[in-house]
Amino acid sequence: MPLLLAVTLAAAIQPSCSWDRPGHNPYTGGAAAAIDRYTDIPAAVRSTLKRRMLENQSDDKVSITRDHIAGKYQYDPAIRDMHFGKASVCASVTRDKWAETRNEPGAVYCVGQHCILVPRICGNVSRVTRTEAATAAVPAKPAAPARELDAPIEFADLGLADAPEREAIELDPAETAERNAAHRRALDAVADLLTDEELAEAADKSRYGTFGGRGSVGPDDADSVGGDVSPVPEADTWAMLLAGLGLLGWQARRRAKAAARQAVR
Repeated sequence: MPLLLAVTLAAAIQPSCSWDRPGHNPYTGGAAAAIDRYTDIPAAVRSTLKRRMLENQSDDKVSITRDHIAGKYQYDPAIRDMHFGKASVCASVTRDKWAETRNEPGAVYCVGQHCILVPRICGNVSRVTRTEAATAAVPAKPAAPARELDAPIEFADLGLADAPEREAIELDPAETAERNAAHRRALDAVADLLTDEELAEAADKSRYGTFGGRGSVGPDDADSVGGDVSPVPEADTWAMLLAGLGLLGWQARRRAKAAARQAVR
């Protein structure tokens, strides 16, 4: 009887065979029976492998080619202890006759150093050796230190630490005279359009509230606005100011005429 069992096992386990025609002689036995034939794997590990295979919880999906087994991990290209037919096992298998472009998908189940390969095409339960991860993890860049929300912003943070101090602009006498002449011309142009009363009323409105505050800055106000106000405004500034005064006078005249018409009625 022991002799008959030895002969049967010798016939079932072959030292070497080829896997040149995947799918030609698929494994027809159960995955649990195949795992139990790997007696060098501890019983507890075999139990975990059988459960994970039953639940289809693989560790990796791989691509099997003639010379490689590729997935998210790296594997030794050798496949061993592959099951064929009903209960035949090949200790080592070759796929030397595969075309270089041939590619067969499979699933790998690993517990520790013990890994089981199951090709999709034939379900031949076999063993492989995992070496390392296929792609090393890229180290994360250290995060930049966050700025404290309550920390005051310094001039150095704004790039203004070395900014030169502002100086008052001094005009030469010729430029001052030119600006004063432009001012007088603008006043003469407005005076031709308004009466003395309308001009005075418009000036009062522009000085006390029409433009959101006092309309002009005198010598006594220089300290309140920084101390570097030019004593003679720009010519275009005078033109804009006087144009505003003219508009205010025109509006005052319209209101007066409207009030007169209402009084007549």
